[in-house]
Amino acid sequence: MTALADFIYETRWLGLRTWRRFYRVPANPVSILLFPLIQLFVFSQLFKDIVSLPGFGGGGSYLAYLAPGQIAFTIFFAVAWVGGNILVDLRNGYLDKLRVAPINRYAVLAGEIVPLFLEAIIMGGAILALSVVMGARVATGLPGAALILVLGGLFGVVWSGTSFLPALLTKNEQATGTLAMLFMPLAFMSTAFVPVSLMPEWLQVVNIWNPISHLIEAMRALMIDGYDWALIGKSLLSLAVLGALLHGASFWAFRRLTA
Repeated sequence: MTALADFIYETRWLGLRTWRRFYRVPANPVSILLFPLIQLFVFSQLFKDIVSLPGFGGGGSYLAYLAPGQIAFTIFFAVAWVGGNILVDLRNGYLDKLRVAPINRYAVLAGEIVPLFLEAIIMGGAILALSVVMGARVATGLPGAALILVLGGLFGVVWSGTSFLPALLTKNEQATGTLAMLFMPLAFMSTAFVPVSLMPEWLQVVNIWNPISHLIEAMRALMIDGYDWALIGKSLLSLAVLGALLHGASFWAFRRLTA
């Protein structure tokens, strides 16, 4: 087998372990979905008339406007603690066993990261499906809904670096959770709830660089208007840049930890 085939094989089996570890505990998906579900139910009713403000473009469904932001929130919570899994393996000696095994060391980290794509799609899909049940409409149909979930899956993979990197650098579960959640203001300052035109000027500047806003805007276009390839391209570009930074640093920290 080639080195690439070996890497894929090793990542597959380590990824299956990560997948089973997550879904073996039913509280994991429930706890991830709970907060976004509350926001979706409550905010879509409390602020349903906010779409009449000029910045919203003169109407529409606030539920459909809100849903992409809650998908992003769901995925944010799904990956916020994943770095702790490596620290558990480090504490119980499993990581040491993998280090001496005849496998690519980066397959260990890839086995944690790759399943996040499917987990993010499933978690985000649950919120999207519930939004449709509540009355939201996806303007681009099933292909657009699939693209929304693919964007969400990519976001989950990329954003997981905000948990892996502090975990690998600090080797401390509490510090990892705290540092990962420090990014939560970025989610609340995004366009998850209102358009950028209704934000204070300083927040408008923040959202020029906010990758979560770029993601939400691309999803929202697919949900409400149609295929806006400029927004989709901007979202993909921001995810690519952020992913290169976060996971480049994560792989460096992992190599340092396992040297």
